[in-house]
Amino acid sequence: MPLHIYCPAASAPAYQAAAEAFQSLWQAVTGELLPLVSTDNGRSDLILIGSDAVNDAVMHEVLELRLRALPLRYGTDDYVLQSHTLPGDRRALILAGGRGRSTLYAVYHYFEAFAGCRYFWDGDIIPHKDSLPLEGIYVAESPRFAFRGLRYFAHRGLHRYQAEHWSLSDWKRELDWMVKRRLNFFMLRIGMDDLWQRAFPEEVPYPAEYRTVEGIDAEGYNDRSDFWSLRHRGKLREDILAYARDLDLDYPVDCGTMTHWYSRTPESFLEARKPEFLTQEVAHYTASDTGKVFDFTKPGGMDVYMHLTETMVKEHEKRSDLFHTIGLGERLLYRDRNKNFALKQMAYRRIAEEVRKRWPDSRLMLASWDFLGLWSPEEIRALVAELDPARTMILDYTSEGNDPDCSFLNWGVVGKFPWIFGLFHAYESESELRGPYKLADARLRVAAEDPYCEGMVLWPELSHSDPLVLEYLAENSWSPLARSIEEIAARFCASRYGEYAEGMNAVWQGMLPFIMQGSWGGNTHRPPEDEKFAEYCPEWYLHQDIWCRPITLLLKKRYEKPGFLENLALRTKAALPELAAVRAALRTLAGMPEALCTPFILRDSLDLCRTAVGRFLNFLTAAAYAARQDSARLSSIRTRFDALMAVMSDLLSLHEDHSLLATLRRTEATAPTNPAFEVTLKRNIANDYCTQPACELMSAIFIPEAKAYFDWLAAGKTDPEPLRPLRDGLYEAFYQTPLAALQPQSVPAPAAVIAAAVRTLEGLEEVF
Repeated sequence: MPLHIYCPAASAPAYQAAAEAFQSLWQAVTGELLPLVSTDNGRSDLILIGSDAVNDAVMHEVLELRLRALPLRYGTDDYVLQSHTLPGDRRALILAGGRGRSTLYAVYHYFEAFAGCRYFWDGDIIPHKDSLPLEGIYVAESPRFAFRGLRYFAHRGLHRYQAEHWSLSDWKRELDWMVKRRLNFFMLRIGMDDLWQRAFPEEVPYPAEYRTVEGIDAEGYNDRSDFWSLRHRGKLREDILAYARDLDLDYPVDCGTMTHWYSRTPESFLEARKPEFLTQEVAHYTASDTGKVFDFTKPGGMDVYMHLTETMVKEHEKRSDLFHTIGLGERLLYRDRNKNFALKQMAYRRIAEEVRKRWPDSRLMLASWDFLGLWSPEEIRALVAELDPARTMILDYTSEGNDPDCSFLNWGVVGKFPWIFGLFHAYESESELRGPYKLADARLRVAAEDPYCEGMVLWPELSHSDPLVLEYLAENSWSPLARSIEEIAARFCASRYGEYAEGMNAVWQGMLPFIMQGSWGGNTHRPPEDEKFAEYCPEWYLHQDIWCRPITLLLKKRYEKPGFLENLALRTKAALPELAAVRAALRTLAGMPEALCTPFILRDSLDLCRTAVGRFLNFLTAAAYAARQDSARLSSIRTRFDALMAVMSDLLSLHEDHSLLATLRRTEATAPTNPAFEVTLKRNIANDYCTQPACELMSAIFIPEAKAYFDWLAAGKTDPEPLRPLRDGLYEAFYQTPLAALQPQSVPAPAAVIAAAVRTLEGLEEVF
């Protein structure tokens, strides 16, 4: 019999998307194009898309008692794959979910289970099969967590990592991948696009072409000058969210006191309205009025923010069931802690009230970021105690922070209040492989066993930096702790690497203990005299790879912070026993030159190698400062450091993932681009906070800055201030040098570079 795909004609868009996905994948696997139909001709075998709630053919089978009710909680992410026999001995395969997106899950699950398809953020693996089964199939799945997803953040830099640079086709691939991996929730926190122009058209007109930021707002990551026009950005946001709705994905609307470095107030609004600002005794985001928060205690202050929110709901988001706020994030308003807490607590009360008033049936997510660094556990518990659990939840994305005293375990939510478990994983500058998975597992067990925990999210400042943590999220947000991280890595290798799976699994397993030592760290409230202080605290000061900016750390006196060098010494001591396994793993990679020609393996191998090289560059940077009075030891450290820097430079030249020029060209190919954006892009990625390894930065900044750092140490200097003009000059020269002039003269073979990394890591134990 012929086979047709029966999709309900009047259903939500996600069901049509599911039918089209089945049609596309069936053709890709078998070469056969199946027709899409919305009625049953009574003669064909059928792929039945959707449950009896939407698909008439399934409904009739249930009503005629030929089919038992499907094992679904309707309206949820449950799904089922079930073979069935229709009248006339016709074969049918039911692919049904409790809602549209879970019907998509069923489709993708079918091709994963029976065709061997595999889905990754950077592409799919679609095998060829002569035929696919329709009979003898029964799969029923239900997730542990209701919310499973990711945040996309507002930093700029390299295309791979930063969602601001993505085109609509990039976004469609990303959202499709989310559905393929059974995720359902995301947050588009990449700036405010043209929201001010839409909300206040008389005060904030669209710029003629591109908005250019000047003065202090144009320094470093604060430079939010447009690369695409605001009209294009606004339309792009509309289109992204429309596609997300078609896939039945959830996302929250930002609300409340939204002013931040990536969501500044336009100068024209300030000039026209002259709003009052909150008093802020600690200068953070106060250098320019564009970064100050409106005084919501005065008439009209909160109204501006809520009008922005209403405009966002109407123009961009087109939904009003789920909201998100960061409150007065990252700000100390008063030096008096009690007064500061009273104002922050009041901000949440006012925001929640305004949301309830306008959207009575909505829920409000309170982001945990501000809690981590600026609130005490007692203050958090006091806030939670007054929140409405029916309308509010705590969105925690700092759950793997090292210090257990500074985590959700201490916030009065476990077993008491709705919350979401989340991993922060990495700052914008931290693009290596990392993840304290054993610690995350222990914390996740608490979440999995707590009926008040409603979700699991990954909320880093950059995307796609770590393929393994994406697997960890996808696996554990659906079925927590069903597999160990070693098993997840083995499954990842078997799925991704084809004939090279065994060798790549050996590499990943060999590297895993070393990878797991990397962590963004979190924060602590412990005093320096606490015996655990050195273990927990200094990573709050790090925030980045220190080898990229050793002079900046000198100028900021980071090396003198309590516990800073001690922490790095502890991490070095823990890493050295793993060095032999790291070398063995990289040696295996270097012995696979043919495998390195394949896109997945090349990308992942470079990530693995960069992780080892970059981390030991960090350790050597700190060790050099500690050894500054021992000239022989300092010289030995410098020799190793220089050799590793040469390897890192070659590694970054091997893939466009790490090329600013490639990022710029992709930006220009997507839409008309601000001719001045090249300088803004450089400022955004090369600054005191966000500097990230990129090919062009090696010769322009990293290598000469490191030379000046080691020269300063060798000279026995104590005052770093004379280095400031040199460092600033390097950055300014980089900003003014065309990226095209900073490209490598030649690109070595990947296997040769990885082999050089192995040689450079040989005997490194002796240096420490």
